[in-house]
Amino acid sequence: MPQITDRLDHVAWMCLPENHDAYVDKLEKLFKFKFEADDGGPDFGLRITWSWTAGLEVLSPAGDRDLPHAKMAWDFLDKRGEGLFAVVFGVKDVEGTIEHARSLGYEPSGLLALPETDKPWRKRVQDCTESVIEHWLDGNLAIGSIITDEQ
Repeated sequence: MPQITDRLDHVAWMCLPENHDAYVDKLEKLFKFKFEADDGGPDFGLRITWSWTAGLEVLSPAGDRDLPHAKMAWDFLDKRGEGLFAVVFGVKDVEGTIEHARSLGYEPSGLLALPETDKPWRKRVQDCTESVIEHWLDGNLAIGSIITDEQ
């Protein structure tokens, strides 16, 4: 099970729901790849379109603004507008890295995980756990442990 560690895993952009499809289409056409997953939605509070092979992710709020993921997304958009949401650095141990960050004075977010689904793409992902360490420069500095069947 491949896992990216000790380097950049992926970059995520946050956008308004009405622009999500156009941004996904733009990236696919420009860089000649296909996003492998499009999931989340109103029950999860966040739409996630993700390419493991390209290391790119497009996010937008979905559903009730009071859902935790939707609130996080709308808070980000209301404060910063569309743009870079997170640069995610791959780590072997998310919880250990969170504890290390806390020992250095950071206040990481709680653990973030993918939505439960029976869609075919979910079988490719054995584990996906992330945490935002802090807002840094123009986005969030985050960590993640993402294990897929990608070679």
